[in-house]
Amino acid sequence: MKRLLYILVACTIGLSSCQTTRQLAQIEQRQAETSQQLDSMRQQMNQMQQQINQLTQLLSKQGTTPQTGTGNTGTATTPQKRDWTTCVMRGAKAKVTMGGKTYKSTCATQAVWDSIVVISIMPAFNIEIFRIEATPYDVTVINKKDKEYYRATYAEINSVVRPFVTYSDLRNLASGKGKNVLTYSAKGGSASLEMTWTQPVLNQPLKVERTDLKKYTKKDIQTLLK
Repeated sequence: MKRLLYILVACTIGLSSCQTTRQLAQIEQRQAETSQQLDSMRQQMNQMQQQINQLTQLLSKQGTTPQTGTGNTGTATTPQKRDWTTCVMRGAKAKVTMGGKTYKSTCATQAVWDSIVVISIMPAFNIEIFRIEATPYDVTVINKKDKEYYRATYAEINSVVRPFVTYSDLRNLASGKGKNVLTYSAKGGSASLEMTWTQPVLNQPLKVERTDLKKYTKKDIQTLLK
């Protein structure tokens, strides 16, 4: 009788173990399927981004860059004609007004027409403390002093500021074209960036790379716009 009980207990434990093993296998299979679905979505998003980049490059080669709005009205505009490819400006002056305070600093700019604009703020001894990096897709503000950065798409920025911010506005500011001051307001506050230009150097070989932000802490763009 005892032997029969032992056999029944052993069978019960064996069946329970097999069921648990099957459940674990099903969970692992679902996790693998979910991972594959996420990978597929990432690949599709990367392909879409590549197509957008190719379209932008094609339009740039034709001498135009697509614009979705203007820094003054936020309404659709005609494409801007390209009259330079690269631009470097050194020894310019920047005046930033924010929160009722005004800051003045030496600055330098670098721009590649269809890919990136960089404005370097150097308060003293030509040491870069703040850096603005704008691409046709997003804007990054880097605080090198505090090892912090803010990054947002134009859609995210323009959901809270007026007038709309555009890549074209920042490109013109960095190249000495158009208005030399940009003023924006958000939630009752306002901020402006005014440039005193020097002679730009145009159409020289130039390679501009985005800052490696691994050692920086990302901050919410909303805290910068308040």
